[in-house]
Amino acid sequence: MERVNGINGILNMARFNDQPEFFDLIVNLGNRAVFEGVCKLIYRNDEKFRSVNGLILSDNSITTVAPLTVFSGVDFSILDLRNNKITSSSRLCRDLNAVKADQLLLAGNPITKATNYPECLRPILKNFKLIDGIPAESLSKDYTPMDYGIDVSSDGYRIDRNNKEDLPKFRHSSDWHAIMIPDPGQEFTKEEIFDYFFITVSPTLADIYPCYYKFTADEHQFLVRQCFDQLKYLVDVCNMEIKIPRLSTGLENNVSHSHVQIDKVLKYYMLMNISPYKLGQVDPLDSIDKALNRRYNAINRLLNLDHFQNIEGLENIVINLGSLRILNRVLLQASKTCLASCVELRLAHNKITHANGLNALSAMSNLKAIDLGNNWILDLADVRGLSVLGLKTLRLDGNPLCAKFSFAGEYIKAVRKYFPELTKLDNTDIKREGGINSQKNFLCDVKGYDFIDEFVPRYFKAFDSNERQNLRDSYHGNAIFTMSFNYHIAQMTSQNIKRISKYRESRRNILQMSDLSRAHTTIHMGSDQIMQIFLQLPSMRHDILTFNTDTVIYNENMVVTTINGVFYDQAPSIMDNDILMAFTRTFVMIPVEKYLGILNRATKYQIVNEQLSIYNPTVLQTKNAFKYFKTESQGNDHEMTVADKEALIVMFQEVTNMKSVWCSRFLEDARWDFRKSLLLFLGSCDRKEIPDTAFN
Repeated sequence: MERVNGINGILNMARFNDQPEFFDLIVNLGNRAVFEGVCKLIYRNDEKFRSVNGLILSDNSITTVAPLTVFSGVDFSILDLRNNKITSSSRLCRDLNAVKADQLLLAGNPITKATNYPECLRPILKNFKLIDGIPAESLSKDYTPMDYGIDVSSDGYRIDRNNKEDLPKFRHSSDWHAIMIPDPGQEFTKEEIFDYFFITVSPTLADIYPCYYKFTADEHQFLVRQCFDQLKYLVDVCNMEIKIPRLSTGLENNVSHSHVQIDKVLKYYMLMNISPYKLGQVDPLDSIDKALNRRYNAINRLLNLDHFQNIEGLENIVINLGSLRILNRVLLQASKTCLASCVELRLAHNKITHANGLNALSAMSNLKAIDLGNNWILDLADVRGLSVLGLKTLRLDGNPLCAKFSFAGEYIKAVRKYFPELTKLDNTDIKREGGINSQKNFLCDVKGYDFIDEFVPRYFKAFDSNERQNLRDSYHGNAIFTMSFNYHIAQMTSQNIKRISKYRESRRNILQMSDLSRAHTTIHMGSDQIMQIFLQLPSMRHDILTFNTDTVIYNENMVVTTINGVFYDQAPSIMDNDILMAFTRTFVMIPVEKYLGILNRATKYQIVNEQLSIYNPTVLQTKNAFKYFKTESQGNDHEMTVADKEALIVMFQEVTNMKSVWCSRFLEDARWDFRKSLLLFLGSCDRKEIPDTAFN
């Protein structure tokens, strides 16, 4: 009985046969019958077993832990099974199903080298708080060989600037090498470190795939292998330094110039041959193959590689599609199974800098569409190599190259120079002569789509109802509202003059004012005054389906959106006709309250400034007005959209940590009532109806 890590009562049976009492005897715990006999002796010793808080059984050649079932229902502090010969995960989970401990130690067993480790331990994760020092609930995503049998302070051969000449000794090594980047205080994130690292490595040498990243002891650490020429380049050419660039802008002869400055230099070192490669550890080509299989839709003939690094199964490897060599390798691997039939290829959000030289695409005889949006492409010349594919659809928005063009026509003409057969550019149809087909909406940032999609129908539905006063809370206490009215009615009957007079009473047409000293009276300040004006205006019905919405500012501090469209000034009686009017409304909104809602992620916005202009509709507006109008399309407060359901599933996952398919079941059973679904979930938990496999 020993004290281990401050815990008394730990029964230490490590290398049990080496005890001096067994000088003339062999006691092999690797023999199941012997192990079973020893466990029963411990359990039946009532007087001493009460004080046993844990078992150390390491280094005993144990192959089965079935004898430990005698301890079912016992809560240990430590169960140490390190460096044995346990190979079967199914038998281990079965035998430890009723055994509990704060910490289970398994390192050094063949089971930890299996391809399905640590996922194979999922049935018993609930029994242990820590497994080899890692919280049981995060074991899968945090697993790394550097946590198992590697001591970075002593293992491996250190290469730094003082002994660079020793690197050639490892030219033919197939072992893991560790790259260690000191970063006191963790100034840089994992993503930033790899951005700068991939800028540093050579684009023409061997593929390099960082694996098993972790940040510990103030160092970014990751493993690489079979890339000696890249390591030599990092040592000899880069002098074991990662230079952190910064774009600075200045004026020279009243002209703005941008240039790159080196903001900081990170020095690093390497630990060569830190661990041999073992079967079951990350293999780049196997990881790529599995990722491709997950992302190819054979029905739509679509290969979706958007956010490639976020694909399930790539948690322990970084695959940089910004490298032309690696991107070619990925597409070449895809060509073996799906590229010949693929019609659409999506490569957005992958930090790709150019797409020339993608030889693998030559095998894609049916390819018609490529999405390269939101990458790092600086110039159209960097994608002209794709022109030989005869693409019909291309997406480039979100790349720096788009900032070079001020007008849509100029941009289309430049793209058409390389891609003359295009019919759709950036999700917008383009005409044969190069013009753009009625670009209905503009978003300065695609992140604002959900915001505008939520705001517009809700606001105008309330405005068109008999409860306009409900919009009061949408306006800030110090909000400003102004309105101009330039509508000219054809038939100036007394009834029509009376109807439009309600608009004229509140209008701010300064050029038509005879007394400018009264101009301030048409500026309406505060939510109360604004509501008074709204309630005085006639009944309206807006045609939301024909709105044009331009969002010119969308950031964490402000949203500015302008909406153009038409509405009916509704007739006060059946003897009169509705009057069609056109309008432009500009809203300035700011966040006033954050961290709201059940997940503390919602933000409340209020309107601080609004300008409303009313005028005669154009011929085209008149022709299209309410052409597609349907009462139900204006929205149903009780109708659950697909987006609404997806949001509820995400919320349910956050609260319960269950897989999405199980979240859907509970929500569907509760008819998408979030509160009822949680009650169903809690009831199922009490009845133990939910299997462990339902949880992430």
